[in-house]
Amino acid sequence: MRIRSAGPGACYVDVADAPSPDTALRIGALQRALLASAPATVRDVVPGYTNLLVEFRLGADPERLRRWLRASEHALEQAPPPATRRRVDVRYGENADVEALSARLGLPWERIAALHAGAVYTVAFLGFTPGFPYLLGLPQALATPRRQTPRSRVPAGSVAIAGEHAGIYPSASPGGWWIVGRTDTTLFDPRRWPPTAWAPGDEVRFVPVRDGAPAQGAAPAATGPDATGPDATGSPEAEERAPLGDPDARPVLEVLEAWTPSATLQAAPRWRVGHLGMAQAGALDPLALELANAAAGNAGEAPALELLDMPLTLRALEPVTAALVCGGHRARLEGRPQPTAAPFAWPAGATLELVPGGRARGRASYLALAGGLAAERFGGSASTDLRAGVGGGRRALRAGDVVGLGEGRVAPVASRAELHLRPHYPRRLLLRVHPGPQFDAETFARLTATRFRVAGFDRTGVRLEGPGLPQSAPDVRSEGSPWGALQLPADGQPIVLLADRGRTGGYAKPAVVDVRDLWRLAQAPAGTEVGFAAAGSPPDPAA
Repeated sequence: MRIRSAGPGACYVDVADAPSPDTALRIGALQRALLASAPATVRDVVPGYTNLLVEFRLGADPERLRRWLRASEHALEQAPPPATRRRVDVRYGENADVEALSARLGLPWERIAALHAGAVYTVAFLGFTPGFPYLLGLPQALATPRRQTPRSRVPAGSVAIAGEHAGIYPSASPGGWWIVGRTDTTLFDPRRWPPTAWAPGDEVRFVPVRDGAPAQGAAPAATGPDATGPDATGSPEAEERAPLGDPDARPVLEVLEAWTPSATLQAAPRWRVGHLGMAQAGALDPLALELANAAAGNAGEAPALELLDMPLTLRALEPVTAALVCGGHRARLEGRPQPTAAPFAWPAGATLELVPGGRARGRASYLALAGGLAAERFGGSASTDLRAGVGGGRRALRAGDVVGLGEGRVAPVASRAELHLRPHYPRRLLLRVHPGPQFDAETFARLTATRFRVAGFDRTGVRLEGPGLPQSAPDVRSEGSPWGALQLPADGQPIVLLADRGRTGGYAKPAVVDVRDLWRLAQAPAGTEVGFAAAGSPPDPAA
């Protein structure tokens, strides 16, 4: 077992040099042993093909972390546990790339289906989307690069291949793998905890079935909307509808107009779910969330509404006290401008408009109500994971939705001096950056000497553009992706990963942005100039 740095708040535990069924079993056993004994400072343990990513809180005692990691090494020295066997019934050819795969592989479709069904597969890890299993064991005759242009939507239950691996899409999502058939087997169920029982080392066999044959279970519906756009269908019967995320809560707000998926309920991150393929979620700007809650008299991480870029219109169903920290929005209550980072009274029936632009210089805004907003707790957090469809409101807010009032204790609001400490969002950023897992001296030097501009943004990450950075190997074997990792695709344009990032990935990560600076980047509008400065890494378990 070898420990190496993955930035100031993470490390990798290397188990083997190459993926194999035995390696997957050993990684699964080690992951379970580590989580069972993890100190409170450990945030996640995420399996990859040949290693585990361990994430921990900045300032954690490196010596204690080293002792904890070494104490779990016995899990690797013991004989691997027997593999759990799983059967997956497949309707080969349904929604499949029959003609395209036959042409690429030079094989008739019947042979492709027979080869796929005749192999024994092993779960290497779960990643990409919640519950998606990366499977070892694809016959070499079926190995083929993924599609050049990914699909915008792959149906739930699609059985697919790409490169030297097979996989199954648990829910509808974008994807670039080639489809060979469809299954009704449930891989990820957001109605239970844990939402999936699949784990590294599980043995998987695909069994051909005919249309109409009995299935093992219903595949979950797609999570989240399929398209973005305005939606305005609010109705006066809002009080009769169950609040989003908590049907037993008292209705307090109705959504009159929303752009999907810009508005979500967020609170603290969801730790220790990376091995399930789930996002950590949570507010992109935790400082702004804390300030909005302080102004409303709530605990710092009470559920609040996070709004990114787009407008939102809400109606109060009863009198409430609210507070807004505007990264990127202006607030108008019945047409009258409202203060930010300060409480204001919101009468019943009054309409609040949150509109981007004006003097607002950030991107994300947070609206808190005294008592907090009602939200579903899942895996220890009330934050919304959009891809998994769990926590918070389970999805983004839509017009016609009703939001409930939480039951949090309301305290006196923060002092005026504290509320005036609201964050500043400049047009130029200089972010601290640490050597990453695939550190390269030339690339790191160019990174810290180059200025970039924000080109794209969502909750998964921020895409930068500028002079392309050099790289010796843009692709690596898929492994866990640290929070704040700076990915470098083949075009040399950096992508900095945020709270809803995919938990595993195969791009090189030459640097990691200091997580204490990520809120600044999450608030940066398109065109913001971004530079990087080398930061001294604190001691870590790999030292």
